[in-house]
Amino acid sequence: MASPYSSPRFSVVIPLYNKAAHVSAAIESVLAQTMPAHEILVIDNCSTDGGRERVAAIGQDRVKLLDLSTRGPGGYAGRNLGIRAASGDWIAFLDADDLWRPDHLAVLAEGIAADPAVCAAATRFDHEFSDRTQLQRIAPALEQATTLDLADFLSAWLAVRECPMWTGAIAIRHETLFEAGLFPEGRAVRGGDKDLWLRVLAKGKLRYDPRITAVFHRDSENKVSKSTTTLDLPCLVETARALIADATAEEAGLLRRLVNQEIAHYARYAMKYPGRTEIRLGDVYLPEGAGTAALLLAAKFIPASVRQSGHALRNRLLARA
Repeated sequence: MASPYSSPRFSVVIPLYNKAAHVSAAIESVLAQTMPAHEILVIDNCSTDGGRERVAAIGQDRVKLLDLSTRGPGGYAGRNLGIRAASGDWIAFLDADDLWRPDHLAVLAEGIAADPAVCAAATRFDHEFSDRTQLQRIAPALEQATTLDLADFLSAWLAVRECPMWTGAIAIRHETLFEAGLFPEGRAVRGGDKDLWLRVLAKGKLRYDPRITAVFHRDSENKVSKSTTTLDLPCLVETARALIADATAEEAGLLRRLVNQEIAHYARYAMKYPGRTEIRLGDVYLPEGAGTAALLLAAKFIPASVRQSGHALRNRLLARA
């Protein structure tokens, strides 16, 4: 049966780099949607494991294979190539090792129909680990379908320390992506997705639906998040600072808190690396970021062996909790 929410034309963008073991299942999850995608753009970043050949063998007219001559870290360059080549009016993203449930695009379209003025739509998702499944944490305000402006979005993010938008469970208007400036290829190795979400929410509102329609595989092969470090300043800090200049008092306060939260997150993960974080104490907003400043100082000046041992102990204690 055709979906009653058929107005959006979703172009699905899937960056691919050495995910041969997963990419067929990802594409099949798109082809199985109750609301068919307008097109599926797979952008190969010079894969060497046969993944490109698996996509080419699918033989579906809606599946279009593009090639990126220079591999872009984090898939940002690949996603941007797909956005530029897309002909749909909405862009939905899926990584080559993640999956959609059959109603994902239909739920996104339902949200867009409920509030046609929004520039983005998102759903809830599962974190799938090799030994367990963990539901995305969301703020109480997101337990019912709702429309969020920038302040609402930031409040929901800060409430649970987890961004309401994840790349594999969102769709954004094609025109808004160009207005916001696309993914920050060349400017970030990781964290560039959250940087783009800030720029998108500065352009318009988000429709959020708490139904679970996507699966984020956290332990799949060749994940960028497991092969890159977090010693530099979070990418979104520059964007947040630019937004603060024209923000309302409420938005500015929330953006300051978000900057401090993300710096604390990066400082915490810098504890496990032998190198020292490049984040400066002056990057923290004070006085509200006093705790973040203390964590950053620890990441900078505690000897690497002590930092790494403490980080490992913290993870063991959290695993037992």
